[in-house]
Amino acid sequence: MGLYASGVMQMTACVRGLLLQGNQKLGSSIHHFDLPAVVTCPGRSPVCESACYCRRGRYLFKPVKDRLAWNYDQSQRDDFVKRVIAEVRSKGVIVLRAHCSGDLYSKAYAEKWLAIMRACPKVRFYLYTRSHRIDDIAPVLAEMAQLRQARIWYSIDGDTGVPASIPPGVRLAYLQVGEDEQPELVDLLFRVRRLRKKRIPLSVLCPNEGPSEKAKDVNCGNCRKCWE
Repeated sequence: MGLYASGVMQMTACVRGLLLQGNQKLGSSIHHFDLPAVVTCPGRSPVCESACYCRRGRYLFKPVKDRLAWNYDQSQRDDFVKRVIAEVRSKGVIVLRAHCSGDLYSKAYAEKWLAIMRACPKVRFYLYTRSHRIDDIAPVLAEMAQLRQARIWYSIDGDTGVPASIPPGVRLAYLQVGEDEQPELVDLLFRVRRLRKKRIPLSVLCPNEGPSEKAKDVNCGNCRKCWE
């Protein structure tokens, strides 16, 4: 790589922000950082891979794919933690979701997010992860769950089942793909789109995924269930 090209890459990394603010599901008040799905999801199951919303729709657009790939490259840099912390402070971030797309792909990367959380005690962090199924990442998640400002959700489904051991502070989110599934002992239920028209009397159902028209007006910012 030539000196000019290297300089351009360094400048892009410094100018382009890592954190985006809001989307249709999150609302306008929540920031997020995302990665390419599947390839950064070592704890994925056949169920979540086949149902993954990040493999369709706007995630197939080239600008979105390019940004996710760029984010992945940045997440491996030594200055990633420092840069995220700086953005959190300069943008006045109140709530930050790690990974609307993608997951904690290694112990080293998970430890970076742990460091970010510890450095920003006034910010509410939350994430959904199947990386609890990876032996060397699970202890880092347990440490995150002990932080007062962090909400850690273990994502599970019919393939993964309920983990044998659930650290204190961790909550369970279940992905339902079949009408006959009866998940138990979960804190939150997500359903694939074809099941969302069916009414179910469960308080754990994500309010955004209900069958009523009011569900369209619910987002993560005004619901607060995931991060409070």
